[in-house]
Amino acid sequence: MEKLIQTPKAFFLVIAMLFSIIAQAQKPALPSGIIPDGLGYNIHFTDAKPGELEMLSASGATIIRMDFGWNSTERQKGVYDFSAYQRLTDSLVKYKIRPLYILDYSNRNYDEGLSPYTPEGRSAFARWAAAAAVFFKDQGIIWEMYNEPNIHFWRPKPNPDDYILLAIEVGKALREAAPEELYIGPATSEIDFDFLEKCFKAGLLEYWDAVSVHPYRQQPPETVVDEYARLRWMIDRYAPEKKHIPILSAEWGYSSAWGKYNDELQGKMLPRQWMVNLAFEIPVSIWYDWHDDGTDPKEPEHHFGTTNYEYFKDRKPVYNPKPAYIAAKTFNEIFRGFSYKRRLYVGNDDVYILVFSNGQNVRLAAWTTMKEPQTITIPCSPGTFKAITYLGEALTDLSTDLNSLRVTVTDAPIYLIPERPDKYLNDFANSRGFTKNEKLGIWVKFISESDSNLPVNRLMPTTSTSHSSIRVNDSDPVEFNTKTIIYPAYPLIMNMPVIENNELVIRFLNTGGESFEGKLSLNPADGLELAKLSNPLPVSIKEGDLTPTLRLPLKKPVKNSYSLSFSLEQNNHHMKYEIPVKKFSLLDDFSKYNAKTLNESWKILPDGDSKVGSEQSIAPGENGAIQVNYRFDEGWKFLRLAPQPTLATIEGQPQSLLVNISADGSGNIIRLRFRDSSGQTFQVNGDKMSNKGMMYLTFDLTGKKSSSWGGRQDGVIHYPITFDSLIIDSDRKTSAPFSILVNPPVLVYD
Repeated sequence: MEKLIQTPKAFFLVIAMLFSIIAQAQKPALPSGIIPDGLGYNIHFTDAKPGELEMLSASGATIIRMDFGWNSTERQKGVYDFSAYQRLTDSLVKYKIRPLYILDYSNRNYDEGLSPYTPEGRSAFARWAAAAAVFFKDQGIIWEMYNEPNIHFWRPKPNPDDYILLAIEVGKALREAAPEELYIGPATSEIDFDFLEKCFKAGLLEYWDAVSVHPYRQQPPETVVDEYARLRWMIDRYAPEKKHIPILSAEWGYSSAWGKYNDELQGKMLPRQWMVNLAFEIPVSIWYDWHDDGTDPKEPEHHFGTTNYEYFKDRKPVYNPKPAYIAAKTFNEIFRGFSYKRRLYVGNDDVYILVFSNGQNVRLAAWTTMKEPQTITIPCSPGTFKAITYLGEALTDLSTDLNSLRVTVTDAPIYLIPERPDKYLNDFANSRGFTKNEKLGIWVKFISESDSNLPVNRLMPTTSTSHSSIRVNDSDPVEFNTKTIIYPAYPLIMNMPVIENNELVIRFLNTGGESFEGKLSLNPADGLELAKLSNPLPVSIKEGDLTPTLRLPLKKPVKNSYSLSFSLEQNNHHMKYEIPVKKFSLLDDFSKYNAKTLNESWKILPDGDSKVGSEQSIAPGENGAIQVNYRFDEGWKFLRLAPQPTLATIEGQPQSLLVNISADGSGNIIRLRFRDSSGQTFQVNGDKMSNKGMMYLTFDLTGKKSSSWGGRQDGVIHYPITFDSLIIDSDRKTSAPFSILVNPPVLVYD
């Protein structure tokens, strides 16, 4: 080395070599989270129509997602033609738009045109992917491993084992050929935890730079937060040591042709979705779709776009914008250069005040998930605020009353801009003077005991008394007020106690598999009498026990309803969780039935496509449950477990319905259907029965997480309500005979 640097030429050669090594070692960064970086759309073209990219860019988009088809780029074995994608990439660069290309689908030259499942097919796919990464090297592309392999896009049918083998082989090939390129996956349809965990257990987080999911739902975007939290915990559990792996929202949209939806409501969902993602430190939000894919008013797939379908060649803009386009453009213009900081809690869990900042400048976004407008008070410094709707329309300026601002918010976001820097909000955005006594809301960044700085890689939802389960672990909690405690992990879930076969049953989900020692204090009342037990009751969970259960015998059967409050405390730690008194009411006591009386009181009814066959029956099951036996032919079919009318009426205004099911591993989905007094039918989604074993379902009965139809069609519950049915919805594939046990549903009242 000494001889080399004696001459200037040799010196500069060594420096150039060092910079080259450093450059090769560093990956291109994912989007920064500074708006609008990372916000964009799915497209379906390689050659844009004249004026199309100009209009797309004008909305503020900085990223697009597009299929990078194997079949179209390797028409002859071993011969690759990437010219169409080079044209697309070059055209995007002109508008400073970054590509996210999906390495996807099959090739007619391999594996009979099916998704790769043989060593030859996997090897060919991996060579092709590596060749693509080398061809487009250093162009900032994000490479995604396949599209929705957990559903029908993986042919002939989803197979996580085959997908994992392919993704690992591609990961090895990319890391060898182009180690600096960004590689992500698995782009699941919805947040499919079973599929994702199989990928993580198999070691794919060694190769992936981010985990991409498609959080589709017909419920509001805010309902995704608990799922993100669970996914964040799962990633951290399986990630290589010291490797932080972000979550990407790589495809997610709302069709304006869905029931209850229209162009206006779709437009409201777009900025709310993007803001929810930003608040959860998700650096990429891809809205599906850029423009509508057709004109059939009854086909939802045609109406996910931000613009209408028809193209106008000789006009600007070349598409007619929908409210979603205007909403995207408005959001990106108002918050350009800003980044999300914190949620400002104003005493209402259903109201969202998100704080964004850019240096000393602070701007707010405000909305509610409730159907009725909410008038709130925002703490701030004295001054005047400009108010702008999500569609860019200026409202009357708002003036503060001393140190607060009164605002009426709806489900349509409004943006509030102080005319001069607001010291209170600026301090709040940057955490100056705001520590553990400030509740931040549904999602927060954790503050450690020794450091008041907010880590960037730990995000979780709060756990409040309004939830039906609690989460604890072996580290001290962070308290934000007397109602809410936040824990930096997701290992232990305690489900609400329910009555089964003259026992009070408390089930836990110990998702982390960790040991736990603590005590449970129970305060039964109003019809609930426990057999003589120590109180508090020791709770001991062994390491590796994933589904521990406490069964506490009762002195006498519960006739109808009962009340209970309880607290769970961990030994040797400053951690305690308390649930105030709640009223529980059994919908029905299944243990009283024999085969004849059960079938007189409850029916299992086939529904869906009348041409699709099914078989179904019910019988008394173990421990006072109903046993449901069934099978489906291929196609749209579902079953409704429905009571006779005298059992269907529900008194009062319950918050939720709990039901425990012994699941069959079929992949079929459990849903709840109920009706209100106006004739509206509400349907709430549960979970897939992906595994065998106990499933603990909590169905919201307030209308916040349900779709509705019929009756007044206003989406507002008009009490009293009636229980319609518990639904077993098929995954549209032929199913072998299955059997599940349904325990008595329990209504929960605050």
